[in-house]
Amino acid sequence: MGAQLRVYRQRIKSATTTKKITRAMELISASRIQKAQQRVAASNPFARAVTRAVSAVSSHADIDHPLTTQAENPIRSAVVIFTSDRGLLEHSLRACSRSPSS
Repeated sequence: MGAQLRVYRQRIKSATTTKKITRAMELISASRIQKAQQRVAASNPFARAVTRAVSAVSSHADIDHPLTTQAENPIRSAVVIFTSDRGLLEHSLRACSRSPSS
């Protein structure tokens, strides 16, 4: 009877430890998500500036180039990603390749 009690106590302790580890991992991932969202929000002015610059170049250019003219039936699309973090670029490329529209 004492041996069974020891086994049950060990299982309870193990489950409690696993619960604590899982909770810590959840807290870490939540803080990482929050930091990533803050970085995205901070990059919005830069993204707007790049969009304005590219649209200004394409609208004021008198060159008939495939990249500056609108296609009648577009089959492909391109995404230009400006980032200083290669890890962020790799993640963005993976997200783009998984999108249903591509």
